[in-house]
Amino acid sequence: MNILIIGNCGVGKTWVMKKLIEQHNMKLRGKLGMFKFHYNEDITIVGKYDGSTFEGSDKLSMAVMRDVDTFKTWCDAKSGIVVAEGDRFMNKNYIDKMRPLIIQIQGNGEAGRIMRKSEQTERHLKAINTRVSNISKQFGIVKVYDSNHCLKLINKQIDERRKLQKVTR
Repeated sequence: MNILIIGNCGVGKTWVMKKLIEQHNMKLRGKLGMFKFHYNEDITIVGKYDGSTFEGSDKLSMAVMRDVDTFKTWCDAKSGIVVAEGDRFMNKNYIDKMRPLIIQIQGNGEAGRIMRKSEQTERHLKAINTRVSNISKQFGIVKVYDSNHCLKLINKQIDERRKLQKVTR
């Protein structure tokens, strides 16, 4: 199963990913082409989470999609849950290849941007807002009220996947 978290800048996408890494004891780090990720036996979190102001998928090259086929092959062989977030993956190529459950964290993200002292331009914020809106119109998505609800939904998916794997073993 693949999950893609989308939302405006500052809504808490990176916070969700960091919580997943923490809660699921994801100490291993991997790299395939331009993809960098954290993983354990059944979950892969795409991005580089290192405590910097802009981390996660923002730390990946804008050209990361050139390696999506290699990454997908690795993910398919591993057969776990893959969680990606943000701008790098809000495109038709990633969505068509990975077929993720798309979760949109609602809100304008202003509080999150203030908290991290973001200096993103109005033009950048508007561009991301437009991309989120376009994804919402083109694909089936699940909308959640905030990052806490997003985290709960993803953890529910992880728990269900683990229960299913125990039954099939």
